[in-house]
Amino acid sequence: RKLVSMGYQCREAGGAAQAMDELQAGAVALVLLDIKMPGKSGVQLLPEIKAAYPDTVVIMATAIADTDTAVHCMKHGAYDYVIKPFNLSGVVLSVERALERKRLELENRYYQRHLEERVSQQAERIRQSFLNSITALAYALEAKDRYTSGHSERVAALSVAIATELGLPPEEIEKIRLAGLLHDIGKIGVKEPVLNKPGGLTDDEFQYVKSHCELGERILAPIVEDKEILFMVRHHHERYDGGGYPLGLSGKKIHIYGRITGITDVFDAL
Repeated sequence: RKLVSMGYQCREAGGAAQAMDELQAGAVALVLLDIKMPGKSGVQLLPEIKAAYPDTVVIMATAIADTDTAVHCMKHGAYDYVIKPFNLSGVVLSVERALERKRLELENRYYQRHLEERVSQQAERIRQSFLNSITALAYALEAKDRYTSGHSERVAALSVAIATELGLPPEEIEKIRLAGLLHDIGKIGVKEPVLNKPGGLTDDEFQYVKSHCELGERILAPIVEDKEILFMVRHHHERYDGGGYPLGLSGKKIHIYGRITGITDVFDAL
């Protein structure tokens, strides 16, 4: 009667079986559970309630002699206990605190769940922005170097085909695709008279053009956190026999991603 007078909707149960029936009949925010009941005790019923209705708060009701048992119940999921004979103001205060705590827990759970969704959405927006930036860089390079027109897209597609045939996981295939798009991005920093020179290059000019591997890595480093993609950009002109550049790596010292990108780069050039 006291709780009803405070605006709460209350249902009563004379024992454990009826209590479970009441819980099944509709959402119950809080259970005031007597430790001593006919048949199954409150101590026995508590774990059943918490297992079936984890969002329902349980407050144990006990006599002074059973406070140790009440504390035991709190360790196993009860929120609080009230002592008989009841101090009604104390009962109301305990109920208010328990419901407020549960409200905060539910709000926090809702916030966390939707926060993860928002973070995921934001990460996807950032990723899409990154991909748009890559596309813009690739188009800028194609506009500068006639040879490169369509080359990066073909290298990316061929690299993905090889990586797929090798059975590499999807996240690695995506890295290889991005590296294929970006492998020649360093040519943006190569002067056009050299880049578009008809005929052969002098030794000095060739050395200058070769710098595009390391230059591409420097250009991308501020926006690409994945080191493997940067390595692929830097190493796509390494050769299996050690005759490539910029480091003269050979064999399996060249990362498999770099070997794939290097093969498709040469294949498309041929």
